[in-house]
Amino acid sequence: MTLIARIDTATAVLPLPAPLQLGAMTVTRREYGAVRATDADGTTGVAYCLSREAPMAELVERLIAGHAVGADAGDPAATWERMLRGSAIVGRVGLVRRAIGLVDIALWDIAARRAGQPLWRMLGAGDEPRPSMLVAAYPTPDRTPRAVADEVLAQADGWTNVKISRLPDPAYMRELIGILNRELPRDTGLVVDVGFGWRDADEALAEIGQWGDPRLAWLEDPLLPEDAAGCARIRRESGLPLSVGDEVTDPAVLRALVEAEAVDVLRLDVVAIGGVTPAREMIAWAAERGVPVSGHVYSEVTAHLGIGVETFARDGNPYDPAPSFIVGGPRFEGGVRPADAVGLGFGLDPSVFDFEGRLV
Repeated sequence: MTLIARIDTATAVLPLPAPLQLGAMTVTRREYGAVRATDADGTTGVAYCLSREAPMAELVERLIAGHAVGADAGDPAATWERMLRGSAIVGRVGLVRRAIGLVDIALWDIAARRAGQPLWRMLGAGDEPRPSMLVAAYPTPDRTPRAVADEVLAQADGWTNVKISRLPDPAYMRELIGILNRELPRDTGLVVDVGFGWRDADEALAEIGQWGDPRLAWLEDPLLPEDAAGCARIRRESGLPLSVGDEVTDPAVLRALVEAEAVDVLRLDVVAIGGVTPAREMIAWAAERGVPVSGHVYSEVTAHLGIGVETFARDGNPYDPAPSFIVGGPRFEGGVRPADAVGLGFGLDPSVFDFEGRLV
C-alpha cells in the first residue's frame, strides 16, 4: 500500500479588469486556493478553487492535511471519511467542507494517475459530450442591452446554454432577454443567474413579471438555497425552470430542494460539497429521482463526473481568469469532453501557484 506523503497549498490573487456585480456581491478580484497532494512514490494530484476571500490554504494546512497524510493513496473515499471525522469538531459543512473538497479532488487525481487512466474512466462516467454552459456576460448599467446581447451572441455557437447575470433593472432585463430570445441559435438556451439576489418569492415574482415573456433554459439561484419553499413557489408561479445549488456545502440542502420540487436542474459545486467522493453520491441520488445535475464552474473536474459542465471563455475573458492558469483540461471540440490524459488531466501554471506557500 502506497501512502499519501504530503499536502502542499498555494494561493493566487488575480485582479479583474472591471468590478462584477452579482446579486448583493461586488467582485473586484479573483482569489484562488490550490492543493498539491503527493504520495510516497512521487505521484501528484492537484485541485484549485475560488477562495471567495476565505483562508482556504490555512484551513487545509491546519485542519485537513494531517488527516490525509499517511492515508492509502489508492482509496480516496476512505480518506474522505478520515478527513471529515478528523475535523468534525470544528465543522462538517461550510469552509471546512470546502477544504476537504480541495484535498479530496487532488487525491482522486492521484488515484486515477496511479491506475493509469482518466478519472472519468475510473468512475465509469464515459467521455461523451456533456451538456455545456458558457458564462457569457455580466450586464452593467453603463452598457446597453444591445451591447451585452452582442457579446453573448458572438460566443453562443456550439453551447447547450449561455448564461448572463441579472441586473436589478427590470426594463433593462426585459430588453436584453427579448433580444437574446429572438437572436440566439435555436439549439442554445438562455440562463439568467440571479446570484441569490432576491429576498423572497414575492420580490422575485414581482420582478420576473416585468421581464415580459422570458424563455429560459432555467432561472438560476433566485433565493438563498435554504429557502426551498420559496424556490418551489417561484418555479410554480412563474412557470420558469429553476436551478439552484451554487456554493452549497450541505448535501441536506440540495436534497431538500429536490424533495420540495423546487428545481428542474440541481446545481452542484464539487469543491463546496466536499469533493468527488460526496459529489458522486449526490449525482446518483438526483439521477434516481430524475433530476439532472449541472456543475458549478471547475469544468476540469466536473467533466469527469458525467454532469453538465459550466465554463468561462478559454481564450481570455474579463470575468474569471482561471482558464489562463489551467494547463490541459477538458476538450472543447464538438461539445465539452473530459480530458483523455490520466487522472484529472490538467495542471496548474507554476508561475501562478507557488506551492512553497508564497502569495503570488
